[in-house]
Amino acid sequence: MALAEERETVIRISDADDQWDIYSASSKVMNKMSKAGFEPYKTDSEGNSYYKVGYEQVSFRKKSDSKRVMSDERRAALAANLAKGRANKKKKNQEEV
Repeated sequence: MALAEERETVIRISDADDQWDIYSASSKVMNKMSKAGFEPYKTDSEGNSYYKVGYEQVSFRKKSDSKRVMSDERRAALAANLAKGRANKKKKNQEEV
């Protein structure tokens, strides 16, 4: 198993192409790519993957500047709803047994 410093992901694009070339040695990134529906076109002997992704399929988002603010009443209502859902799930599981 490679050291954390060696498990890198490299994303490259040129103005001549309308696609991203992605190389990844990180299983975390490879799992995300797989869940997003991307399959590697090449996997080397060490298990590292290579992808070609269309230009429009990669986007960048601005990090949110603010955190979610919730009133105590809203927080209590959400907690009650969650507790109700858990109780219903537990009841349903007991009925199935």
